[in-house]
Amino acid sequence: LKAAISVIRRRPSPQRTLPALAAMALEVPADYVNGCGLEFDAKQAEASGKMKKDDPIQEHYKKTGFFGAITGAFGDKKTMYCHHLTADGTPAVRAAQAAGKTLKTPEDVWTFLGKKPCCGRFAYDSKSGMLKCGPVVKADHDNTCNPQTCIFIASGLDCPMPTWAHK
Repeated sequence: LKAAISVIRRRPSPQRTLPALAAMALEVPADYVNGCGLEFDAKQAEASGKMKKDDPIQEHYKKTGFFGAITGAFGDKKTMYCHHLTADGTPAVRAAQAAGKTLKTPEDVWTFLGKKPCCGRFAYDSKSGMLKCGPVVKADHDNTCNPQTCIFIASGLDCPMPTWAHK
């Protein structure tokens, strides 16, 4: 009985484990938030034609390899960052090209996106059934920023994603 009580006493309480989880989300650039809470309705984007399942941009978010094929069959994708989409859910690089925009500064980019500076990534939110922008954590995300997905790189600017977030 004493051994069982000892084990129970050593279990961390939720109050002690939550700060440890919060510590996993490291510092982001000044004036940026780590996850802004923006929701993206992928079903509505599919229905409206903004982003179809066979859209070429989807190739950048497909998991690869044997296990990637298995998890991809269940909807698992590579990381889509908040700055990959405008506030209305349009792929950012595509929207800038269609509008003929030349973005010269990070401030220009965020104004065009219609968002405040954010280093978050989209993940499925079971409560809303949508993708929701949440925080990045250390060494857990795919580096999917390239000239086709990342409006910063496409504009010749440095991508704001902290490298510590990449796998």
